[in-house]
Amino acid sequence: MYASHQKVNPKEVLVGWFSTGFGVSGGSTLIHEFYSREVQSPIHLTVDTGFTMGEASIKAYVSSNLSLGDRHLAAQFQEIPLDLKMLDAEKVGFEMLKSTMVEKLPNDLEGMESSMQKLYALIDEIYKYVDDVVEARVAPDNKIGRFIADTVSSMPKLSPASFDRLFNDKIQDNLALVYLSSITRTQIAVAEKLNTAAQVL
Repeated sequence: MYASHQKVNPKEVLVGWFSTGFGVSGGSTLIHEFYSREVQSPIHLTVDTGFTMGEASIKAYVSSNLSLGDRHLAAQFQEIPLDLKMLDAEKVGFEMLKSTMVEKLPNDLEGMESSMQKLYALIDEIYKYVDDVVEARVAPDNKIGRFIADTVSSMPKLSPASFDRLFNDKIQDNLALVYLSSITRTQIAVAEKLNTAAQVL
């Protein structure tokens, strides 16, 4: 399977394996030993899907052998720093998974509203930081200043009218998708009921 995957994605390499659960389990050593034959110093990634600590935690480990002389005693897993990088759409889903109390999954409009609220909060923090620097309440940081400048310069320059028109067009597209998906679900439900009725007759 790995050889077939390499033919399609030659740039991807095997770096380790993952498991669901909170931390390292008793069987992790055997699985890790298997991957050690394929990769030098493989990484073990754990994803807590049971929300043991009230949130979905993701941790990475490497294994080191504990030995006494020539005798191998055990394998010790050590946690290593982990940096999560996700697409914007993935971030929205992951933020929803962090909470254990979710009544329902958000639709596109609700997800957009949540993202906009977080964006407003970040903009307020930036405004506060810039005001503090201008008023000499906080020492300026060149790295933060360059990052803010690069972010602002990367934004498209649109007039308010053009932005409103673009935003409204996007909203209309989302509403059309919601309407079409609702019609599709209704048609599938009707077809299933007709099929069941035909089998009964």
